[in-house]
Amino acid sequence: MLQKKANMAAIQFIPLVYFGRCLYAFTILVIVTLVPSQELHGLVQDTRDARVETAEGRQLLILPVSTPESNSGTAELRTQLASVDILAQSFESPSHRTHVVYVEGAEHRAVTPLQGPGAWIAFDPARRRFESLLPSIRVELVTGRQLDAVVETVGATNVEVFSSLGFTILYLPSNLHPADAVVLARRLPSQTNASLRLRRPQIEWR
Repeated sequence: MLQKKANMAAIQFIPLVYFGRCLYAFTILVIVTLVPSQELHGLVQDTRDARVETAEGRQLLILPVSTPESNSGTAELRTQLASVDILAQSFESPSHRTHVVYVEGAEHRAVTPLQGPGAWIAFDPARRRFESLLPSIRVELVTGRQLDAVVETVGATNVEVFSSLGFTILYLPSNLHPADAVVLARRLPSQTNASLRLRRPQIEWR
């Protein structure tokens, strides 16, 4: 009789153990689902962290992306630009940097040096391509003391003034990223209208 009762208790206990394990697994699943992606992947940033600048009337995502947590030379950013969702990644090796940008399921990849003008690129989401940045910036309608202030602020190595066209080209030192120079120019009291310049293939005249 006692053996029979023990067998009945064991039979009743098995479903409880199975139910408990299922409940535990479900709880873990819910926790993982609800944890924000930023906590699951410390390198992911939101739109506010994206460096977006204008060149030739188009919005460009400045690369490489970077995060405070990216001590390993790897960074990732999710944002939206030109009405499309973008996932951008930057990976560093001892000799070069690799950029990978995903737009609507398509992968775009570029490799650059770690330093210098060759490393300055951006991604154009509208045209789905990388753009190389020139080591110079364009400033609009700036003359006299205002121009001198911009030149001093960015440490321009050379200046080309196109008075009839209403803009000036400032050539930058090799250690100043064009995107940083644009930001510095805009912070001046004159609120200078500054923009990036894109590198174009040289034309062979015949």
